[in-house]
Amino acid sequence: MNEALVKIHNNCISKNLPFVTFRLPQKDHSVTYIQTSQGITRWKSIREISSQKGFIMAPFDTRNGANYILVKPDLIIEGHNISPDQLSVVESLESRQQPDWPEAYPVVTGKEAYMEQVEGIRTSISTGAFQKAVLSRIMVIEGDYFSIIARLFQSICKKHPNAFVYLLKSDEHFWIGASPEPLMRLREGRVSTVSLAGTRPYAKAHLDVNRWTVKEVLEQEYVTRYIHDVLRRFDIRDYRVSSPYVRKAGNLVHLCTDFSFEFEAIGKRLWDFVNAMHPTPAVAGHPKDDAIDYIKKLEPHDRDYYTGFLGPVISNDTIDLFVNLRCLKINPNYLSLFIGGGIVLDSNPADEWNETLWKAEGLLWVLRSYIKNLTSANGS
Repeated sequence: MNEALVKIHNNCISKNLPFVTFRLPQKDHSVTYIQTSQGITRWKSIREISSQKGFIMAPFDTRNGANYILVKPDLIIEGHNISPDQLSVVESLESRQQPDWPEAYPVVTGKEAYMEQVEGIRTSISTGAFQKAVLSRIMVIEGDYFSIIARLFQSICKKHPNAFVYLLKSDEHFWIGASPEPLMRLREGRVSTVSLAGTRPYAKAHLDVNRWTVKEVLEQEYVTRYIHDVLRRFDIRDYRVSSPYVRKAGNLVHLCTDFSFEFEAIGKRLWDFVNAMHPTPAVAGHPKDDAIDYIKKLEPHDRDYYTGFLGPVISNDTIDLFVNLRCLKINPNYLSLFIGGGIVLDSNPADEWNETLWKAEGLLWVLRSYIKNLTSANGS
């Protein structure tokens, strides 16, 4: 455990400083941004912050007035090389006023209600309303766990080496997660994205792409088709696309298809491309607008920043944006664990419920190291 990083996190949390620590997939160290300036942390649109550098966090539904968050890199700390001087600087920073935490308790959807929602989606699909909808729910772990968050981040990094792991706090927006799904990455002159959908527990047999069911293949195919459509809309013809394959993500495996193209093909339209991509059918449904309208009426909770996107904009040619999955929203009185899955006509309600349990387990397994008698969260 990196104790210096633990101290930095605890200082930022107690002082209510806007900060984020993130660890990219397959990397062995984290990076921390701390915003020391008094500038804006919430923004109305991606275009307002497209010229900024820092860490962006976008909501699921950008049409309902929810704010984008940007943590500026006024102070950058490399997690593997924290000096005593850097720690002293953080300790000397002035505290900010503590936020007004939301008083409303999250809406928890139990098993029977969730399966009824799945059946309702299947009925709507059968009438031709849409072809796929992504349904989510919230599990709640009651209690004040601020004291474990700093250590929790490092434990999640260890448990999920292939994920994008982050810890972000900006006033009352306090999140931690380990996402397996890139939305858009710009590296060495190439833009890449991934069609990721379909979920099974990790097992050797599930690594064979030919042994997945038609339901799972179709669920991922909707996402793949959507990305092809977006690329055509932006007149990007010369791009690479892989065959579907299976990717391991913690205790789960997913179907994936990789896309990439030269940055020159999109240039100044990059953020328009991000806007068009988000949210993909992997977290919304297909057709996207019809599915979003339906699930906003069906789900009893606000997704907030769950299934939004987030990541560092390091420079004009280095950007890493991921879909906000496998995440916890942190409150002084509870942790909210967001989980969900894609529903198509062949979905089985009981199987869909079990899929949410598999997805929750990736973070619950780590939490059990810190929270005694935590066998599962409520609603399971």
